[in-house]
Amino acid sequence: MKPGAERTKGVLRRAARLQMVECEMAGLYDTRYYRSISSGSRRSAVSVFNHLAPLLEDGEASLVDVGCGSGAWAAVFAERFATKDIRGIDGDYVDRARLEIAEDAFQAHDLTRPLKADRRFALASSLEVAEHLPEASAPILIDTLSGFSDRVLFSAAVPGQGGEYHVNEQPLEYWRALFRARGFTAVDCIRPVLRKDRSVAPWYRYNSILYVRDDAVATLPASLGRHVVPEGTPLPNYASAWWRLRCAILSLLPASVVQELARLKRRSLSL
Repeated sequence: MKPGAERTKGVLRRAARLQMVECEMAGLYDTRYYRSISSGSRRSAVSVFNHLAPLLEDGEASLVDVGCGSGAWAAVFAERFATKDIRGIDGDYVDRARLEIAEDAFQAHDLTRPLKADRRFALASSLEVAEHLPEASAPILIDTLSGFSDRVLFSAAVPGQGGEYHVNEQPLEYWRALFRARGFTAVDCIRPVLRKDRSVAPWYRYNSILYVRDDAVATLPASLGRHVVPEGTPLPNYASAWWRLRCAILSLLPASVVQELARLKRRSLSL
């Protein structure tokens, strides 16, 4: 078979797998599970945005949430900062009837593909989304986020975290390097403060980092600016001993077993 034909077949196979995952995700959650997930996301968002308030209260607050799901984080942002200037971006599989933001604030887009920013926002966010995308799409996602804002709130599952359709769990430093290559500095202002706040889901309180474009770091409020992580200084692991043990155990299990455990958890929440 000619190389060009083989590459075409590879592209078609990857597209078919992505389409299958999207179809499964579209029917993944029943109403009860969806409400449970939304409730946890909203509680987490309230704590995180309260902590980031000094960053946003001096100017016009606006947010683009890439991988928004139902839009829970964007909805909390709109309520917290009394703004309608929000946008949620996610796959076309998102059920519009379950959106927590106005439908005209939602933009359907395949996150594995480039998206050129049509405007700038005060804050861009992507929370526990990147692990669901193929590793080849990781730079594309970071390009999308950095195109929308000079300040990006980002979290993604670490190795061993486990979950359905997690195909690219990576250490925090992996994502830091991608942001660094685009001229962004890590500002570790959330995890030290919220690591023991049980109103925040563990994956948010242990993984969330604020990334700020280098030339905007000097504009940070003092309460956040003191958390700038110097180049060459590793990001600390703020996870509890129990969470570290959990991740260590799950990382030893076959991916199929981790996937099934995540499915069982979802089904238990849907009972």
